[in-house]
This record gives sequence, C-alpha cells and structure tokens, in this order.
Amino acid sequence: MEALKLTFQQTKRRLWKSLLIYGLTGIIMLMTLAGAIAMKEYVDSLYATLDKLQEFNIKYIKVRTAIDDIEKSLVRVKAMLPHDSSGLSDKEHMLIALDDLKAKAGSSEITVANIEDKGADLQLSVVIRSVLKDYTSFVNFAGYLQSLKFPFFGITGIRIQRSDDQVTSATSFELKGILKFPKATFDTQAEPTKKIPGKL
Repeated sequence: MEALKLTFQQTKRRLWKSLLIYGLTGIIMLMTLAGAIAMKEYVDSLYATLDKLQEFNIKYIKVRTAIDDIEKSLVRVKAMLPHDSSGLSDKEHMLIALDDLKAKAGSSEITVANIEDKGADLQLSVVIRSVLKDYTSFVNFAGYLQSLKFPFFGITGIRIQRSDDQVTSATSFELKGILKFPKATFDTQAEPTKKIPGKL
C-alpha cells in the first residue's frame, strides 16, 4: 500500500513538473512570437521610412534642378537685355520709347495711363486712335509695334469702324496695347548655386 502511495506521489510530481515545463515552454514561445511580430512591424516601418526618405531625396533633386534651370534662364534673359550706360531709370526708358512711338504714329491720337509697377516689369497702357488711310500703312504700323523689344509692346485689342457720315465715309481704327519694360533685378555674372542633395 505504501509502495502504491509512493508511486502515486512520484507520478503526481512528474505530472506537475511536465506541466511546469510545458507552461514555461508555452510562455517562451508566446514571447518569441510576440518578439517576432514586433520585429516584423519594426522592419516594415523602417522600410517605409527608407522609401519616404528616398522619395523625398528624388523630389529634392528635381526641385534643385528646376531652381538651377530657372536661375540659368534668368541669367540668359538678363544677358539679352540691352546694356545701358546712360544712367537712365526704367521709367525714363519707358517715356523715351513712348516719344518714339508718338513720332512713328504721326498725327494719331495717343492716350496713355500712369506707369504701373507690376513687380517683374513696368507697364504703360496705350490707346492709339487715327483715321485709317490705307490698310498697308496700318499693317506696317502694327508690325512696328509688335517688333519693339525693349520695351515690349503687346497689342490687346484692335477695332476698325466706318464713320456714319455718308459724305466723308471715313474709316478709323483704335488700337489698344501695353508697353512693358522688364526690370533688371539680378546680376548677370551670378551663377546658379550648386547644392548637394540632402544638405541645406
């Protein structure tokens, strides 16, 4: 009887020991699984961060390239502007161009507004009215206006109308446009700034 009791106690002890081992093994497996899941999430997050950094770097390079292209274009445009050593201001250049236009227009009526500063350039609204003697002269005059470079002249509207007077039957025209003079605000010798991607 005592031998049976001893055997039962030993079996019970082995069972508890086995349960303890299984329990510890299960806990270790759960911890390992949780660690693996956390590691996977961390790796995925790291890859996502690297992708975003790479995307940002590509966009930064594109932006820098675009800025360099703009700066190069500004340098080329500046080089195309006429070099003036007379010391005249931009507004004085506008007024001189207006005088030349009046001389070219002859007896035409010319109405102008105030010179406006639009930031990148100075603008002067011009309205020219005159009798249309022949279309060839009118076309040549319009071509002259379009050929102006510094300042530029942009035609915004042309209206040709015949007089209601049946005796004279005169034809007149009204030409509207804007005289523009670009302001030189940057140095022709300036070269586009070179920067290393990723550094400000």
